[in-house]
Amino acid sequence: MSTSFNFPFATAATTGYFEAHPMSSSPLEIGRTMLCKPVSYAAIQQHPVCTKFFPLNQFTVKVRLLCLGTDLPVIYNWLPWRFTRFMKKDAHIRHLNETYNCIADSSSVQSFFVQVNETAAAQVDIHHAIQDDISAYYEAKPGDYRLQMLMDPERENNHEWTLGILQTFQDFFFSFTEVERLLISLEEDSNLNCTLEKAGFTLEAQVITPDKKVKLYRCGRKLVA
Repeated sequence: MSTSFNFPFATAATTGYFEAHPMSSSPLEIGRTMLCKPVSYAAIQQHPVCTKFFPLNQFTVKVRLLCLGTDLPVIYNWLPWRFTRFMKKDAHIRHLNETYNCIADSSSVQSFFVQVNETAAAQVDIHHAIQDDISAYYEAKPGDYRLQMLMDPERENNHEWTLGILQTFQDFFFSFTEVERLLISLEEDSNLNCTLEKAGFTLEAQVITPDKKVKLYRCGRKLVA
């Protein structure tokens, strides 16, 4: 498999996959595309920041920044009914727009959109764990970052795609020197638990939040090939 980064984040990459591109190749302000820094999700077209090809299964995972104009209706359709039943679609999309605009201005979270072979597959947020709600349930360290992944429900049982997405984000996020550990919290009955283990995540803790029980998984930089 091969990985390429089209992400001009100075000299932060340490994995050997980094490819620098001229500033003119991106419509975004280069200095604002660092991990968990303010960015813009308003661009009509967001270019991939990371691409990984999986030759065994013949698919390519592409990661780009969120695009408010095209991605919000897709994300709405992926949300469980328990989150969408209280508002009409237009109102909910306006709420999503407000939410992601706040994320765009944040210095502790950043949002990405994932395509597999040009098909929309997932939306992923990365949170600096020490500034995230999850820090109330375990001893977060400065190098901890939490992944929050929303999969297309029709693709959730495609474990090859899910594993590929996880491995792509491992390569991408561990290319930032400030990222030492990635964490993912899952509900106990999630069908992603086995896939996380295949990706090199191990169980960190079982957490009881005010509304549910979750398992907290951790993956360190040294576990990723």
